[in-house]
Amino acid sequence: MSVMELNGVPNDIIQNLNPISIIIFIPLMDFVIYPALRKAKIQFTPIKRITAGFFLACIAMIASCVIQVYIYKLSECGNYASGADCEPAPINVWVQTVPYVFIGFSEIMTSITALEYAFTKAPTNMRSLVMAINLLMNAFSSALAQALVALSADPLLVWNYGLVAVLAFIAGCAFWFTFKKLDRDEDRLNMLQASEYKGREISGVSTTEQQSKHA
Repeated sequence: MSVMELNGVPNDIIQNLNPISIIIFIPLMDFVIYPALRKAKIQFTPIKRITAGFFLACIAMIASCVIQVYIYKLSECGNYASGADCEPAPINVWVQTVPYVFIGFSEIMTSITALEYAFTKAPTNMRSLVMAINLLMNAFSSALAQALVALSADPLLVWNYGLVAVLAFIAGCAFWFTFKKLDRDEDRLNMLQASEYKGREISGVSTTEQQSKHA
């Protein structure tokens, strides 16, 4: 975001609010919120968690968009508030806590849950492949972020945050309608027996053993 009043707050603290919030809230989610939901008989399944993560990301970007609108409105430089000669907009920098914390919750709901889902639902001998494909989606996400770099400067920051908010909302809806059937089958999927397949046998020696010998 453009320049705001720091009021003595180090810039590094603000930039690290996202990882700090993740470190704080992961134990909170695992030991307080998720158990409380289970105790209340609320089935907050992985598919629901990931969907919620997309919508939390949307909320974070809406918050960023609103903050940026007010920065442009209150700055003496208008839509070029990041200029070197501009005084900081009269907004406390701690307001950025809102989008950073929402993004932290979003990453907990989506990224961590997706890794858990990929690991627990994949056959034992395919976990590496399934998790690699899952991580490949992060590469596509980074590529999309790179495509939006042109919008990451004044006076286009409002469009940047607004576009990401719309994309997150659409992705959340698309994800839910695509995978809600898996949500209904959650209990059945959890009861699947672990695969015992270890590779095809050729002359009494499995292919996996042959590959290890050649290696």
